[in-house]
Amino acid sequence: MRHCTFILIFVCLITSCSQNKSEKSTAGQPDSDASFFPVGNYLLSDIASIKQNGISPKYFHIKNGISDSSFLQIENINSNLSDFLSPMIDSASMNSWVKENKFYDESIESFTLSYDVQNAYLNKTTWRKWDVYINPETQKVDRIFLVKNISDSTIAQLTWIPTLYAKIVIINNQNSSIVEEKTFIWNY
Repeated sequence: MRHCTFILIFVCLITSCSQNKSEKSTAGQPDSDASFFPVGNYLLSDIASIKQNGISPKYFHIKNGISDSSFLQIENINSNLSDFLSPMIDSASMNSWVKENKFYDESIESFTLSYDVQNAYLNKTTWRKWDVYINPETQKVDRIFLVKNISDSTIAQLTWIPTLYAKIVIINNQNSSIVEEKTFIWNY
């Protein structure tokens, strides 16, 4: 499965680097013919790998200044991450809504695939943006960062570090305060 992930990342990088330089700039316009990194499938694949390893993730929860920790039953991992598994992020259902930017970020030494939902479509999806960071040496995903509206007053951010952990931060839009944090560690 990791071999398939490597091939998928490699193909995405090759196609992103082989764009025709003579194409007209379409900044600010969604590219309806683009296919982008399948974040939804990648997360589901990583979750399947976590389940296959059979190790219950450590779970840390902070809300209203109260922190708690426990082990999460492996079969409950999908339900705890459900906000970020639906609607599925894939090019078939979202490429007309999303603008993709691809660049090498020297400050973090990573290829960055950045996806922003276009203003005209913000009312049609709860997704706001997501970024995929790929290590140029290993050509593997180093991190995925997702931002999604949960309600009119809150957004949720997911930071996914493959093979290590995931962290969800719920933020109040009105005063930018952190409402809740959840961390799942599966490599300990």
